[in-house]
Amino acid sequence: MMCPKPLRLSVLSFLSLLPLAGLAQLGPLTSDPGRTSPGTFRPQATAQRGQALALPFFDDFTTPLDGRPNAQLWQDRGGVLVSNRFAVAPPTRGTATFDGLKEDGRPYGSGYSDIDTLTSQPIDLSASTVASKLYLGFYWQAGNVLRAPEQSSSSRTRSLQLEFRDATGNWVPVWTRLSNGTREAFRRKFVAIDQTRFLHANFQFRFRTKGSLASNDDSWSVDYVKLAPVQTTADSVYQDVATSKPLSSLLARGSAMPVWQYNAAANPASMLNPATYTTINNLSTTNIPVPGQWIGTLEVLPSGPAAAFTTTPPFTLSSPQYQARIEGDVRTSPIPVTADPKTIRHRIQLNTGEGGVNPLTLPNDNIIRLTELSDYYAFDDGTAEATVSVPQPGSATNYYALRFELNKPDQVRSIRISPSFPSAANRTITVNVWDADPANSNAPTRLPKSTQSIQLPDSLPAGQTFLEVALPSPVAVSGVFYAGYGHGVISTALNINVDMNTVPPADAMWQFTRGFWEPKSTVSPATPPLYDGYALMLRPVMTNNVLAVAPAAVAAGYTLYPNPSSDGQVQVQGRYSRALVLDALGRVAWQQPAAQQGQPALDLRELPAGLYMVQLTLPDGLTVTKRLILTK
Repeated sequence: MMCPKPLRLSVLSFLSLLPLAGLAQLGPLTSDPGRTSPGTFRPQATAQRGQALALPFFDDFTTPLDGRPNAQLWQDRGGVLVSNRFAVAPPTRGTATFDGLKEDGRPYGSGYSDIDTLTSQPIDLSASTVASKLYLGFYWQAGNVLRAPEQSSSSRTRSLQLEFRDATGNWVPVWTRLSNGTREAFRRKFVAIDQTRFLHANFQFRFRTKGSLASNDDSWSVDYVKLAPVQTTADSVYQDVATSKPLSSLLARGSAMPVWQYNAAANPASMLNPATYTTINNLSTTNIPVPGQWIGTLEVLPSGPAAAFTTTPPFTLSSPQYQARIEGDVRTSPIPVTADPKTIRHRIQLNTGEGGVNPLTLPNDNIIRLTELSDYYAFDDGTAEATVSVPQPGSATNYYALRFELNKPDQVRSIRISPSFPSAANRTITVNVWDADPANSNAPTRLPKSTQSIQLPDSLPAGQTFLEVALPSPVAVSGVFYAGYGHGVISTALNINVDMNTVPPADAMWQFTRGFWEPKSTVSPATPPLYDGYALMLRPVMTNNVLAVAPAAVAAGYTLYPNPSSDGQVQVQGRYSRALVLDALGRVAWQQPAAQQGQPALDLRELPAGLYMVQLTLPDGLTVTKRLILTK
């Protein structure tokens, strides 16, 4: 019997080996932690008014950036998500996405039935008549960035339906689209409101979907909803040039990196993206070309000055024209080389005129992205659209790993990973750090340099996307290193979240199966491709070679109170970056949600009474550990 030989890679032969990695083990989301973030779903005041909305009704879902639909236009609690994450090539950035996940990111249940619904606020049509020629126009799409919905059948209906509410309060279906099992590009639809039973003072319309109750497998998206009279051909023309595709990364490699690694580059500006880009659409159908230009700006938040970066020349768009690419070189606006962590916002702003300024469509003329230079590396953008599982041939443990490049020697303190629940609940995974093997063209070494196994919890707190797994001790790394995860043979998949809107470099992801390493392509194997790639949501946290434990004099400046605590509401005295609570056995009992990091209040009401250790990570990377007693 022949054993597989160790893989020998050269730069020239690398890409030819990509097919060896096998097909991606991708699956739908069975939960979406991004929908439960306090910043994403902050409470909105329900529209309070003495009368119904007046015409025209318009929403292109450009705001909010990620969250519930605008409460001034739509009724709450329908489960629909407004974001620029799931639709493919939308007319404008931001769409309303319908699927089997509720507004808290959890599935509706199991089986197939009614899923998300989007219902308008009441609209006053009492002054209109059939002669008013009212139309409801919108764009719709079947499928999402991962796949198409399954084909509808008599036993498992998968559909998008539009309904009007008549004067007696009954909902009347006026248009239905059944899934044909293919992902479709956005299509435009006009539905006439030409029956007197709909022309009343409290008219409403709603979109309803049916599909899988257990995941985002059966997805639909709606965009650019407009209800207005269409008296002439010109009334049906959308004079709008808008941004569409999510803005690509500020960084040339990855989506985040430690600030000290950025500063240590021979030329820090070389770490920035020479071609950050988005796409734009001209929705007009007048056959008149639209000239325009755009500017790109970069700003260190919260109050840094906005600096312009070099962009491509002015453009002229055909009418209509879709997915035209515009890009800029952010290297021409370098980031200050200072030691403090940074959040950077880069923006693209269009200037076309479009035959006049329409305040309703102005927001879709710009698009932004935030980037952190903190203490970790990442390829993902922080939000999940699908899941991936390690393939299970044979009987050995298999791994996925990501490749990271250092500008100076460093240490890996921990690894953050985004498990997909409920499949990951109470399962055991192992995180690892590997050196690069110079004898094997810098592929990962066969044996890890550090390893840590952990039993995953039942779930993560609301709004928390990542679980941080501390390594036994900081791991020294230099040049190129790898961080990843794996598990032994299991009977059901253990899924980890992936970002479908980021395409990592071709050498970023690796797979260990059948006893050796090979690069893993993240490009869709379908013809034509369904997606360009995906990024595993796994992030190594670095130390900058700083002593991990704060000196006693520093630790003495930090206090928890009240301690003991009878209600689980604990205050932290002292400035820190994030908090972790361990139980008496050293297991993670609570991890501070990202939106609450560094805040003086710790909400530990969900923890039972007992003895705990609160681990505070300071802004300089040092850690302070304090004992806490919860009595309750």
